[in-house]
Amino acid sequence: MAITRKNFVRQYEHVAVVAHGAHPEYRLEHTAPIAETETYAAQMFQGAIVSLNNDGEFVLGCGAGTGVNYPVPCIAFKNIQDPDVTTGVAGKSKRVDGGVVTEIDDYDKSTYSSVGGQLTVIPCTGSYEIESTEFDIEGTYKPNDALIPSGVSADGAGIIKKATKQPYTTASEPIIGFVSRPPYAVANGAYGNQVRIAFWTNFIPVPHA
Repeated sequence: MAITRKNFVRQYEHVAVVAHGAHPEYRLEHTAPIAETETYAAQMFQGAIVSLNNDGEFVLGCGAGTGVNYPVPCIAFKNIQDPDVTTGVAGKSKRVDGGVVTEIDDYDKSTYSSVGGQLTVIPCTGSYEIESTEFDIEGTYKPNDALIPSGVSADGAGIIKKATKQPYTTASEPIIGFVSRPPYAVANGAYGNQVRIAFWTNFIPVPHA
């Protein structure tokens, strides 16, 4: 399968690590396609927050939902631009239906995964300590601070931020977890240091009236 690189994002700059939690064989994961209407899919870096829309497809960030519908924040575990994630080739695509071959001239599709255009994530409903590079570096953090995703399906959405409102109130924000270790540098060999934040996953949805 041909590989299409959209740009040269440095893979090592975006990282998500399960510091503590279930063995990979028993890990709570979910795999689903990325919404074709997601304009900001290119920002779905490893460690960013994503969620499912009502069609079961991933969008960037996580909203509050309505009624009894609560989008669940999830942590992306692939960089959307990685060579082993962005696949596809521009040109003509052939479709066979009942022995009839049809060529699609405008085929220019980049799927987002080596497993059929799907992204693998860890939902924040599981019990993990996650390290992520995808947080608001302008923020100040201390242990036990509540964390939220910054918006949904917008420029800069999916970045982890400190909550600004109390949980369990109708004006609150979706909580994805609580800081276990404030931002710290991690040696990354020849590539220099990464700065990560560590948090315990714990989803607290916004109460709806």
